[in-house]
Amino acid sequence: MMARETFPTVLYALLLQDFPESLVLSLAVFSLLNLRLWDRRVLYLALILTVGNLVRLLPIANGMHTVLLTFLLVAVTRYLTGAKVSRIFFAVLLCGLIIVGMELLYLVPLMNYTGIPYERVWANPVLRGAFSLPYEVVLLLLALGKNYYNRKKGLLPS
Repeated sequence: MMARETFPTVLYALLLQDFPESLVLSLAVFSLLNLRLWDRRVLYLALILTVGNLVRLLPIANGMHTVLLTFLLVAVTRYLTGAKVSRIFFAVLLCGLIIVGMELLYLVPLMNYTGIPYERVWANPVLRGAFSLPYEVVLLLLALGKNYYNRKKGLLPS
């Protein structure tokens, strides 16, 4: 069982992992919904998700944090964009699958290569941010690639 995070550790994690992750996740969801990436609503969504990550401080099972954050992402995206909930859920779940898939591919080999155990990665905001970079890059590439496709096909709203 992992130890609970301290408040200063959570604040560092918000800056080093949660905000970058929330930003690329917001970009990916917006691109999958055929919405413009360069929209202030992306930043609003990213900031709300970043603050929402404080849910980790609640004394609930770790898996529940992910469920709560998923519903927060869907609800706030719906509020900000008016997009169909089913399309938002699809985009969010696809991004979640990409994150899980990427972590399955690289996390254990990276921990073995560096010799750093998962508990130490989780406890250190700098390591947590560094170990999340591979899937953040993939989500960013997805967002930029889909946005390029959306522009070329004329799928973006005018």
